[in-house]
Amino acid sequence: MKRFWVLIPAAAAAILLDSFLFPNLSHNGIRPLFVLAAALAAVASTKVQDGILIALIGGLLTDLFTNPYLGLSAAAYLLAVVILYGFVRKNRPKLPLLFVFTLIACAAAEALIFGFSLILGARFSIPNRLLTATLPSLILEALAVLPLTALFGNAGKGTFDRR
Repeated sequence: MKRFWVLIPAAAAAILLDSFLFPNLSHNGIRPLFVLAAALAAVASTKVQDGILIALIGGLLTDLFTNPYLGLSAAAYLLAVVILYGFVRKNRPKLPLLFVFTLIACAAAEALIFGFSLILGARFSIPNRLLTATLPSLILEALAVLPLTALFGNAGKGTFDRR
């Protein structure tokens, strides 16, 4: 039960950052997705259900406030949660390996959002967009997962319980 006292405020702060603060502060399209980072940290440190809940509710709320396509962020975040859970379900990886797994999961989520934008007719230079905005955002998202994982893990008394 103690983990909810950390997970809920962290998820709420991530929703506020993604919905209200960072859309106004993004520079050259660099915009890390903190709801995604919170969901992935929950999967890596507590239960997969916590990550799914943060991804689903956080993604829907973020879409409600910022995105005209309700459910796109939630679908992308859920994809990333499933991918990361596939990597960490059997054992607890060390930080460098967790960073790599998180980077892969974040890349899958960003690819889904990126592909959907292209299908809907977004016009931008793909190599330029990937190098100047998406790649830095991926790295920031993956880096944000590491301290959140430690925070969530400490809230659950350091156990990596995945029941």
